[in-house]
Amino acid sequence: MKMLSYSRMLLGFLVLGLSGCATSAVPHVPPEKVREHISKLGIQPTPQIVVVDTKKQILALLENNRIKNIYTISTSKRGLGQRINTFQTPQGLHRINEKIGTGAEPYTIFHRRQYAGVWHKLPRHKHRKDYVSTRILRLEGLQAGFNRGRDNRGRVVDSEARGVYIHGTTMEWKLGYPSTKGCVHMSARDVIHLFEQVPTGTLVWIN
Repeated sequence: MKMLSYSRMLLGFLVLGLSGCATSAVPHVPPEKVREHISKLGIQPTPQIVVVDTKKQILALLENNRIKNIYTISTSKRGLGQRINTFQTPQGLHRINEKIGTGAEPYTIFHRRQYAGVWHKLPRHKHRKDYVSTRILRLEGLQAGFNRGRDNRGRVVDSEARGVYIHGTTMEWKLGYPSTKGCVHMSARDVIHLFEQVPTGTLVWIN
């Protein structure tokens, strides 16, 4: 899927350096509200913030309180949830604590975050497995008891322990619809573009 481009928005904020707009693809939470939400948690917002909008299946990269880029994604087909083994996409505030795949060619396959070869495209009807591919942005939850550690009933809700990433997919035709086992999927082109723009430590808000 190609990265989406946008012009000026009539929603109280601007989209930078973009053209051709579809307001239905704009995140439903304005950028200034994202920073406000993060500050209320007692965490200093980073210069760039990644916002994963699970309702619209898009990922927005914010910079200086404005939308810089928007990408089509997929999140869990089982909905939102924090607990381990539910295969749901966790909500709340995270940060990128590791970047894996620098310089790897598109559709490089990773198994347990280790290089495992390069995938070659197959006809869709022969494609049986969706691989972790191209790039990995590993996520760490920042809200204790919600997406970090255990909840008040002792259940694991830790996003890092669950192995939740933003990563490339080898089933790009599924982007735009909930289809994953908990991770955030992007096209090879888009995940490389995002990977090159955000440093380790960048905040990620999933809502």
